[in-house]
Amino acid sequence: MLKVEGLVQYYGESNILREVSLETRSGKCLCLMGRNWVGKTTLLQCLMGLLPVRSGRVFYKGSDVTSLPPERRARLGIGYVPQGRQIFPLLTVEENLRIGLPVRKDRAKGIPEFVYGFFPVLKDMLRRRGGDLSGGQQQQLAVARALVPDPELLLLDEPTEGIQPNIVEEIVKTVRRLTSELGVTVLHVEQKVPVARKAGDDYAIMERGRVVDSGGMEGLSEEKIKSFLSV
Repeated sequence: MLKVEGLVQYYGESNILREVSLETRSGKCLCLMGRNWVGKTTLLQCLMGLLPVRSGRVFYKGSDVTSLPPERRARLGIGYVPQGRQIFPLLTVEENLRIGLPVRKDRAKGIPEFVYGFFPVLKDMLRRRGGDLSGGQQQQLAVARALVPDPELLLLDEPTEGIQPNIVEEIVKTVRRLTSELGVTVLHVEQKVPVARKAGDDYAIMERGRVVDSGGMEGLSEEKIKSFLSV
C-alpha cells in the first residue's frame, strides 16, 4: 500500500530524515515508534506532502506520489490526523466533519453513517463547537474527520497523546476495526509501547532519523524496547 524509499529531509542544516525506508502491509497497522525528535512527525508530513523531500521516493498503491501536493494525495485515498489534533475550534462538530466531503470519490454530500458508527458520541454533539469538546473528544473528532473521505491509507500522528485512558482504548479499538472491518491500512506514530502492542500488527523503530529496526509486532522484544525506546 505505502512504500518509502530512501527519504531524506533537512531543517536548515539539520539532517532530520536519513534515507528512511519502510513499507506497510495492506489492511494492517504499522506502528512507527521512537524517542522524541527522531523524525517521526517529519516523516508523516513528508508522506502527506506537507513538506517537500530532499531526495527519495514515496509510492502509494504502486504509483510514485513524491511530487504530489497534499490535496491530490487526499483525493487518492490518503487520510492524515496530525499531532495535536488541529481541529477548527470555532466550527461545529458537523462543520469540522464536512470539511472532508469535497475529496470523496463518490462526491457524497452527507457525512457517512459509518463515521458515527466508530464515534457515536459525535452524533450527539453535531451542533457543539469543536473548541468546547474535551481533549479526548477533540481527538475522536480529528480521527472521524480523516475518515469522512473514506481513506484507504490513514496516517495517525500520536493520536493517544495527552488524552484520558478510556479514550485511548476507544482509539485503539477504532484502529483495529479500521484494519479488520474496512481493510484500511494504518501508519500509526505511537510513543506508548502497550498501546502499540494492542493497535499494531507490525512495528518500525526510528533513531536519529533512520529506521533501525522493524518487523511483526511479536518481534518487539524487551531488549529492543530498552535499547531504542526507553528514556
